[in-house]
Amino acid sequence: MTLIENLVSLHRVDSQVRALRGRLDSATTYLKSQQRQHADACSRRDELRSQIRQMQATAVNIENESNAIRDRIEALRGELNKSTNQKTYATILSELKLLQEKRDEADERALAQLGKVEEAKAKLVEVEGLAAQRQELLDSATKERNQCQVDVGERLAELERERAQAASHVPAKELDLFNRAAEVHEGEAMAEIVATDARRREYVCGACNMELPPEKFAVLSTNPNAAVVCVSCKRILFMAPQAQDAAKE
Repeated sequence: MTLIENLVSLHRVDSQVRALRGRLDSATTYLKSQQRQHADACSRRDELRSQIRQMQATAVNIENESNAIRDRIEALRGELNKSTNQKTYATILSELKLLQEKRDEADERALAQLGKVEEAKAKLVEVEGLAAQRQELLDSATKERNQCQVDVGERLAELERERAQAASHVPAKELDLFNRAAEVHEGEAMAEIVATDARRREYVCGACNMELPPEKFAVLSTNPNAAVVCVSCKRILFMAPQAQDAAKE
């Protein structure tokens, strides 16, 4: 087989390999996306749970503080009732007033803290729902990725062996040229030339529609072992059998 024939054979199997890899890569990319979003949702959920525990602990501390003040107030009231000294009575009364203010302030802080806890709990319900949804999507994406692996895995391995075999018939220089064009054009490394005026030998690249210089057409039509690339898109050009026959007339 000629170089161009070998390149065309490689291109056909390479296109199939890339198509199957594309399906598998797409499923894998989607799975990774769902894994990230699920992890983010779980992280937010766990963070909220931690914040709620901390806020609840703070609320308990404030409540304990208020209870301690209450106990002190009760004790002072007992002392106040027993007091017979006017100065002592006034001192206790002044302290009672300060303690009551502190207790009122503590109670206000406790209520505010409990309000924050309730707000965080409401937010947690939303985030837990989101995390559950993300888990469902993750399960679905995992199933889809695994099924895709089953569907294309065996055929992909077979095609990759065929591609390696086809590539072994192409010289290193031309193979490198093919691989670079395939990477740039997502697997479309080759393009058939199209006649705009066969009688006048006017042809263009079938991929980018760039006119083919006469000297390149001359090489392409006479030497099937020469790799001719489009001057614009750098794809490797080939001629269909009927175009080759027409070029010889």
